[in-house]
Amino acid sequence: MARIAVLLTAAAAAAVLLFPAAAGAAGMPENALLVVPSRTAFDAKFQDFLAANGASLLRSYPPSVYIGYIPPVLDRDLRARFGAEVYRGKVDDWSSFARYGDQAVYAVNEWNKRFLEDPPEAPLVVSARVEKAARRGDGIKLVWNDIMKAVAYRIQISTAQTFSSGVLGTVTSRNSYVVYPAFFREGIYYWRVAGIIAGKTGGTSEGPFSEAYSFAIPGRAARRRPPARPRLPAALAPVRKLLRWPGAAGARYYQLQLSEKRGFEAPLVDVFSDTCSYDLSGLPLLPDTVYYLRVRGGAAKAGPWSRVSRLKLPFSAGRLGVTDVDEP
Repeated sequence: MARIAVLLTAAAAAAVLLFPAAAGAAGMPENALLVVPSRTAFDAKFQDFLAANGASLLRSYPPSVYIGYIPPVLDRDLRARFGAEVYRGKVDDWSSFARYGDQAVYAVNEWNKRFLEDPPEAPLVVSARVEKAARRGDGIKLVWNDIMKAVAYRIQISTAQTFSSGVLGTVTSRNSYVVYPAFFREGIYYWRVAGIIAGKTGGTSEGPFSEAYSFAIPGRAARRRPPARPRLPAALAPVRKLLRWPGAAGARYYQLQLSEKRGFEAPLVDVFSDTCSYDLSGLPLLPDTVYYLRVRGGAAKAGPWSRVSRLKLPFSAGRLGVTDVDEP
């Protein structure tokens, strides 16, 4: 699947290069979002039609969506002759683009940024798919669109569709989140996400949650031994905002929690990684503040939590550091 995705991306990029910008379109602003059947992009008649009529496709979102300059008089012919759809105003029906894949939703997000209206109230969930993680093993990647003015996102995962019994809640700076089955019991889980929006006066506010979506955790072999307990020092020092910790024997993945309280009743950050590290960039961590952290490994099942370490984040010359602390 990864090879297919790469080929589609390369093909779509090549398709844009096949659409020469006519002299009349030179310097013209992007004025249209175009959706075409994937097979149409390489149709010679389609390419010739665009070139002959002064159209220029400038950005591609494979396999079916483009942004560029299209003279308005071409809209009817594009629909009738090639099955293409041209959008010139703000797109409100995001869900109709979801069937074209992640890139199509990203295209709509980029397109809508040009309209000076309120951003979408809630993120639109793109997918919850099983895919090969960065290094090893299959993770379940939860993806949503990147909304305007969002500086971070709050994600909730629960065994209850009403979210009355919370399983996990965290803040992430990215518009995706990967979970590993080793840290969850078998069953159906529901998830939703809300944007944390930057205010005009410098503060932030949380928007409403998206619709709830679900993913399934399959059963696992019960007899396999869990990974060893990670041996964390009393304090960890991030370097250039990258936090690293010692690995644990038998662990393929890790769960990291950061909390303002030592008991971890409501962790501020609860994330997963397939390496012994995590990038803290963009997370709502305050300088000159002490946080508590713990880590556990996972493979077929989750292992025990490490000891609790302390983390203090004074910013100095653009780097994160920690102060010396006593043994917890």
